[in-house]
Amino acid sequence: MVLELVFFLVLIAPVFLWMYSWYISAVPKHFVKPGTWLHKKAQANLRVLEQKYHPSWWCPFGTTQTVKIIFSREIVEFEDGGAAGIDWLIPEGTDDTTPIVIFLPGITGSTHDSSYVLHPVMEARDKGWKCLVVNPRGLGGVKLRTTRTYNAALPHDFAFIAKMVHERYPEARKLGCGFSMGGMILWNYLAMMGEDVHLDAGMIVSSPWDPMVASDSIECFIPQTIFNRFIAKSLVDIVRPYRELFKDMVDFDAVLKCNTVRGFDKAFVTPMYGFESYEAYYKMATLATKVDKIKIPCVTLNSVDDYFSPVQCIPINDIAESENVLGIITNHGGHTAFMESADPNARGMVEKLLSQWGNLVFHDYH
Repeated sequence: MVLELVFFLVLIAPVFLWMYSWYISAVPKHFVKPGTWLHKKAQANLRVLEQKYHPSWWCPFGTTQTVKIIFSREIVEFEDGGAAGIDWLIPEGTDDTTPIVIFLPGITGSTHDSSYVLHPVMEARDKGWKCLVVNPRGLGGVKLRTTRTYNAALPHDFAFIAKMVHERYPEARKLGCGFSMGGMILWNYLAMMGEDVHLDAGMIVSSPWDPMVASDSIECFIPQTIFNRFIAKSLVDIVRPYRELFKDMVDFDAVLKCNTVRGFDKAFVTPMYGFESYEAYYKMATLATKVDKIKIPCVTLNSVDDYFSPVQCIPINDIAESENVLGIITNHGGHTAFMESADPNARGMVEKLLSQWGNLVFHDYH
C-alpha cells in the first residue's frame, strides 16, 4: 500500500500541479490612466500586459534559487560617518551614456543572498545595461559604523547614492528597481524628491502598500510559521553584534526576543529613529497615500497570493488617475518570485517586465 501511494504521488502529483498551474493562468490586471503618455507607451511596449502569466508548475506559489555573479564592490561613505557597500556589474563595451539599473533588495537582503535580485541583474546585464545593487547599512559584509541602520520610511541613504550615481553619469538614463522593502524605500524616495529625483523611472516589485495591514497578514498562522519569524530572526541577527552600540538607545534584551517583524519595528526601529510609535513609523512608510507624489514613470507589480502585500491595500483608483504610475496585479506569483518555468533559472515575469520596461524608459521615452 505504501509503495502504491508513493508511486501515485511521484507520477500523479506533478501532472496535477502542471494542470493546476495552467488552470490558474491568467492575463494580469493592470491600471493606468487612459490616454496618457504612459498608457500609450505601455500598450506599445509591455507585452506582459497581454500575455497570460503561467506560474511554475512545481512551485505555483513562488520560490528562489541562488546564482553566482562577480560584482565590483564600492564603499559609499555617508556624511554622518556611516558606510554602505554597493555592487557594480558593468558589461563590456559600455560608456558614460549606457543606461543604469539600480536595484534595492528586500528587508534583510543583500547582493549575494537575494536571487530575486540576481536574476533580474543578469537580465539587465544581458541587455547591455549597467547594474548597481545597493546594500543597506549593516548588510552585504559592511559593518555598522554608527547607530544609523535603515528603514522603509526614510530613504535618505538611497537619495545620497542616487545623487552620487547621477553626478558620476549625468548623461545615462537610470531606472530604480526595488523589491519588497527595497521597493518601499524607492517609492518613498520618489515621493520625497518629486521632480528633483535623480532617476528617470521606477519599478516596484512585491512591495507592501500598507505596512500595518501587511503586518497583520504575515502574523497569521501560515506566514508567521513559514516567513515572519525567520525574517524577524534575521533582523535580530543583523543588530545582535552591536549591543554596545545600541545599548543606551533601545531595550536590547527586548530586541533579542522579537519573533515578528512588527515586534522588531516596535522594539528597535521606533526608538532608534525617534518615532512616536510603531504606528507612526508605519504611517510614514505607507506607499498607498503617495501616488500623487510620484512624478516620473513608475510600474508596480503585485500578486494576489502575496502575504506580504495584501491587494486590498493597493490604491487602484489613485493609480488609475495617475499620469505616472502603472499598476500590474497577477493572480499568482508569490512574493518577489513570479516564476514561470520548471527551470528555476529561466526568465520569469519580473525579468520580462524589467526588459520591456527598461526598453521603454531607456529607448522609447520620447
